[in-house]
Amino acid sequence: MDKKELRRVIKIDMKKFLKRYYGVTNEELLVKLSKLSHRDLKEITPLYGINLHKICFESVTREMLASGEIILVTDGFEKTAPYINPMISLNDEFLTTLDEHRVSYLIKRRG
Repeated sequence: MDKKELRRVIKIDMKKFLKRYYGVTNEELLVKLSKLSHRDLKEITPLYGINLHKICFESVTREMLASGEIILVTDGFEKTAPYINPMISLNDEFLTTLDEHRVSYLIKRRG
């Protein structure tokens, strides 16, 4: 997926991502982690039992975003990176069923 297309796609910040998808509730930790870069997070989060799975933009498709398989997350420097949704990971196999309503919505929004 072209990075220019991503400007119109919904993103969430790191704090919300860690809270919603990983269940991190320690507010002090959330604030500290949300100020870091994606690279820093990759090194630090395993110390807290958090295994983030980031992928490259070239592998991301509109369908993956529409289905929720991939989540776009901004770091403390407002840089965006795609992460695999930990809620749909099943032993490293990922659900591939698309939510047709979401896909239609995204296509209409684009057009």
